[in-house]
Amino acid sequence: MTEKIEGIVLGVIRHSDRHNIVTLFTRERGRMSFIVRTGSGKTARMQNARLQPLSLIEADVNINPTKELVALTRFSSPITWKSLYFHPVKQSLTLFLQEFLEKLMRSSAPDPVLYEFLVRSVAFIDAAPTDCCPNLHIAFLAGLLVPMGIAPNLEDFQPGDWFDMRGGEFIAERPLHSDRLIPADAARLPLLSRMTMRNASRFRFNAEERSRLLQLLVRYYAIHFPGLGHLNSLDILKEVYRG
Repeated sequence: MTEKIEGIVLGVIRHSDRHNIVTLFTRERGRMSFIVRTGSGKTARMQNARLQPLSLIEADVNINPTKELVALTRFSSPITWKSLYFHPVKQSLTLFLQEFLEKLMRSSAPDPVLYEFLVRSVAFIDAAPTDCCPNLHIAFLAGLLVPMGIAPNLEDFQPGDWFDMRGGEFIAERPLHSDRLIPADAARLPLLSRMTMRNASRFRFNAEERSRLLQLLVRYYAIHFPGLGHLNSLDILKEVYRG
């Protein structure tokens, strides 16, 4: 059955001398893997160039329930990112987001709200000035908490509360386990809940605070999505945003 799909590229790995496996998060079917012929001709090179991290892809594909991998032959890009792969800071941010999302969304079902969030966020980063705000990665991770279903419950927050990272809730007493935030860190969560891509430049963090927030957010995701594992790009991103 032929079906039109739209997706965002989460990863490309070499499968053989002639084929790659491309992972997309699609609007219609969630996470899917496709097999793509590499080739050496001009057309093949142009097609492969469209499979950059976080690229948007549209294609008509033949869905066969008996096959694990769907062939991705002819496809196009509804939007071509203009600066994502050419600006050093944006390159580092793109590689981090690609690695983070590929590991986070291991078995994601269709989720139009999540898909739209990803597309809007990447489009904003691409269009941002070249001296873009150093808080965009924090804003992305903070905003992603909602569509991923793990946003902290802020209704009962009181100054001095601890934050139970396993339960996603504020409590007056220190949790007995180690997956917790001390009150000083817990008090930042209501602030982060108000952060968006558009207002991220209004939040003034120094390098140490920015690194701390990144560390805590990634840890929180890892608690709720154990498959996240080690992120190779995390240290590079910290270095890029050190100032």
